[in-house]
Amino acid sequence: MRPRDVASRLFLVLQTGTLGWGALAFGANYPWAFWPLAVSAVVCGVIGLLVRPSQSPRLTCVSFALWLAVIAVAVLLQLVPIPLDALAVVSPHANGLVSQLDVLFSAGLVSRHAVSIAPPATLTALALFVAFAVMALGVTRAVSITGPRSLAGIIAILGVVIALVGIIQQPFYAGRIYGFWAPQMHGSPFGPFVNKNHFAGWMLMALPLSFGLLCAVATRAVSRLHHDWRRRIIWLSSPEASQTLLLASAAAVMALSLVMTMSRSGILAIAVSFAVVSWWAIRRLPSRSTRIVAAVYLMFLTLLVVAWAGADTIAARFSTANVDTVNDRLPIWRDTFAIVRDFWLTGTGLNTYGVATLVYQTSLQGLHLREAHNDYLQLAAEGGLLLGIPIAGALTAFAIAVRREFRTSSGSSYWIRLGAVIGLVAIAVQTTVDFSLQMPGNAVLCAVLCGIALHRDPRLHLRRDHIPTSDTPSRHSTY
Repeated sequence: MRPRDVASRLFLVLQTGTLGWGALAFGANYPWAFWPLAVSAVVCGVIGLLVRPSQSPRLTCVSFALWLAVIAVAVLLQLVPIPLDALAVVSPHANGLVSQLDVLFSAGLVSRHAVSIAPPATLTALALFVAFAVMALGVTRAVSITGPRSLAGIIAILGVVIALVGIIQQPFYAGRIYGFWAPQMHGSPFGPFVNKNHFAGWMLMALPLSFGLLCAVATRAVSRLHHDWRRRIIWLSSPEASQTLLLASAAAVMALSLVMTMSRSGILAIAVSFAVVSWWAIRRLPSRSTRIVAAVYLMFLTLLVVAWAGADTIAARFSTANVDTVNDRLPIWRDTFAIVRDFWLTGTGLNTYGVATLVYQTSLQGLHLREAHNDYLQLAAEGGLLLGIPIAGALTAFAIAVRREFRTSSGSSYWIRLGAVIGLVAIAVQTTVDFSLQMPGNAVLCAVLCGIALHRDPRLHLRRDHIPTSDTPSRHSTY
């Protein structure tokens, strides 16, 4: 086996373990789970960056990588202790807030303090950010060489396993996940996740990617089919047909588990993503017959999921929503705007929202809110312009790079890239009212989807060496 093949297979094995651990270990919500996840993410990313045959492409997202580095530097600046006089200039309300949280500070025994109101929490967030950024870049490089099909297939398999855990556990749940783990804080668990919205967030990313893989397999099969019905019927007994049916079934199981959570944000986000992917996929399919089959499948999938979960149950769930306060989120957002107003330049420090609300929270008395239930507002509160500008730059660079790669990709690379992008859009919709991406298990999957979305079609740089691509199968291909 060639060194490139060994590195590629090792990368896929470690990637499987990392994604599986992130989801099945309660979303890696606890320190004993997210620190091993961070280490594994770094190892996967480094191996991915080192997968480099003689004709390896250069990293396709240099500007995006640079912006990620700028974000890391900005977070580091939040951790640098500065004199209190300087702190009062760059963050006028920091001294007053920290004096209410730190006894030594209020007693005048501290001469320097970081911009972050809770440096240990910010340091933890920085470590996780760097780990997942390295993984995203490693996935970009590795998938640009090995192709996206194997990694997308792994995520589809994990999605089915996690979905079955949720479906099977739901009727037997009695306060303990897996029958033995009692969540440390109040929540509404589903499957391995402590919160059903976080389970829905994971599925929102995995399901569109699996659907993209299904489109890739189906379009490849269609291109090989003959027009006579005899050969089409014979094809139904082929391994390719079995793979297509398994992927279609996997998507159905994952969609069913998502709807069974009764997460309103999850259901709305998957409805939006399904509408987008359906419109785009049906337009791009090569023939009228395949477009009809795709439309029928999507209609059947929708009816099956709604019928199984119960149309009345779904309607009742949405009827209980409080539209006036967006289910008590508007008061939370008003408190968050107060933090944004006072810390507009430097923020309170990444991952310090829960500390700031010890002083700023005025709504939902009796509960301590550690999340803003809107990741965009929370980032504005924790990062201010110091983090907001680099984040905007990274998102812009990401969008430009993905658009460029869309123009040059085709076949499996195109469809799986589309699935990854739709998954990212779906989670971006959900995070307007929730905080699924604050679960490290979800964040690591998001990093993988970013890498898949940014990858370069392997056929653009491997054709000259006659190395098999995702549309040219061989015994050694990892596509």
